[in-house]
Amino acid sequence: MPAWRLFALFVAAIFSVIVGAFPILTASVLAAAAAVLSGLLTPAQAYAGFANSTILLIVMAFLVARAVVKCGLGQRLGHLVVSLFGKSTLGLSYSIFLVDGIIAPAFPSNTARGGVLYRSSLASPKPGGPPLRTPAGGGWAAT
Repeated sequence: MPAWRLFALFVAAIFSVIVGAFPILTASVLAAAAAVLSGLLTPAQAYAGFANSTILLIVMAFLVARAVVKCGLGQRLGHLVVSLFGKSTLGLSYSIFLVDGIIAPAFPSNTARGGVLYRSSLASPKPGGPPLRTPAGGGWAAT
């Protein structure tokens, strides 16, 4: 019987994310807390996944990526890079590597750094040139 209650609790958490009531991080933490408070799980069982450093790195990467998008840091960084190095495409290319080296200590994950650099790289050409276009499939074309 406790397994069905736990299943219902996590179905409710997934449903709350699908309908947009909570973000996924909030829904998962609330579901884990509800499982502990209702006695379905012990605190050690409920929060055992957070002891894994890989899980914490993924959670932090999502939090930082959301903060970068929400506060506009990627776009501001793109404008700064274009204003400093935008005289040539080679300067822009080198500046992306420079920015990657600067943020590497703060973002140990290549994926998290790629998310920041992707956002700033897309923001770079927009102020002075035509909008970026992608092929009909939505991906990048191989040339």
